[in-house]
Amino acid sequence: MTALLVTLATPATWPLALATFLVRGGVVLVLLPIVVLPTTVGLGTTFGPTLTSVAFGSVPLQVVVVAGAVGLVAIAWVVVGGWLAAALEAEGSRIVARDEEVVALGALGVSPAAAMPTSSSRVAARILVARLIACVPLVAVLALASIRLVLVTYRELTSPLDVSAPLALRVLRGTPEVVVAVGLAWMLAEIVGAMAARRIALSGERVGDALAGAASDLVRAPLSSIARFVIPTIVLLVILVPAAVAASSAWEAVGTVLGDAAEPLPLLLTVVAFVGLWAVGLVLVAVVCAWRAAIWTVAEATRKGTFGGSTDRRPGHWRLTRSSATLWLGRSLGRSRRRGEP
Repeated sequence: MTALLVTLATPATWPLALATFLVRGGVVLVLLPIVVLPTTVGLGTTFGPTLTSVAFGSVPLQVVVVAGAVGLVAIAWVVVGGWLAAALEAEGSRIVARDEEVVALGALGVSPAAAMPTSSSRVAARILVARLIACVPLVAVLALASIRLVLVTYRELTSPLDVSAPLALRVLRGTPEVVVAVGLAWMLAEIVGAMAARRIALSGERVGDALAGAASDLVRAPLSSIARFVIPTIVLLVILVPAAVAASSAWEAVGTVLGDAAEPLPLLLTVVAFVGLWAVGLVLVAVVCAWRAAIWTVAEATRKGTFGGSTDRRPGHWRLTRSSATLWLGRSLGRSRRRGEP
């Protein structure tokens, strides 16, 4: 509840969360309602001759060039886009962590601003590295799952048992274990990556320490960690699906009006309706994404208690390490003043 209230009270986090979501692949889901997907026959017509040449051992030069270009674009998207998303994520976490409601979760309500890292570029780079390392199990699962998917797809293309259902549905229906494994690996990567990102952004931890701490928190509190991921993800899907259906219907209406060569006023109203529905959907997605991010930030604030506070168990407790005693001194002074002592 605290994360939701903080999200609604800090609209500055909405565009940051939306941009992070879009850069990390959400743009595909947003553009899906207005993009015409190619059919199986169209794909076969386009790539059939090239695949036949490759199958017979002859690799055309254009295939090498296109594959190299796609690889470079993918690497640039992962590195540049991932760094940008990490920077936006860190800034959004700092905004939420400075909110009065989140600061009040600490032992003494001390503002965490002084304890946060100041170098945004280094913090973003660390978050990117932590996120990529957290995705290593997901990549391994995808690599193994692709083999199973290729075998099932080949079987459905050569000797299908049911041709009434679409090919993609038949393949997914024949590989339920792949769907479950990929889903679990993705959930694990998101949970550990989100926890590690907050540790880096708010406490300045190193990548290894942040990942180890995130994994330890997941092992100690698996149910709460999974709930922080599952609940907002379900809410996001509940928002995305109706928004996509509404935007798709409005887009089809725009195409129908254009095809009928209607009057300018109906065309204008249809375009305005489409843009309005799409904009409302983006705003709702932005709020939900900001709430998802705020949940992890609030959890980090609750775990840490007070950002940069002393770890001593009681006032005057001696430790060999140099931990700040400012907070305990402030508490002692407050008690002295209440008692009327000088």
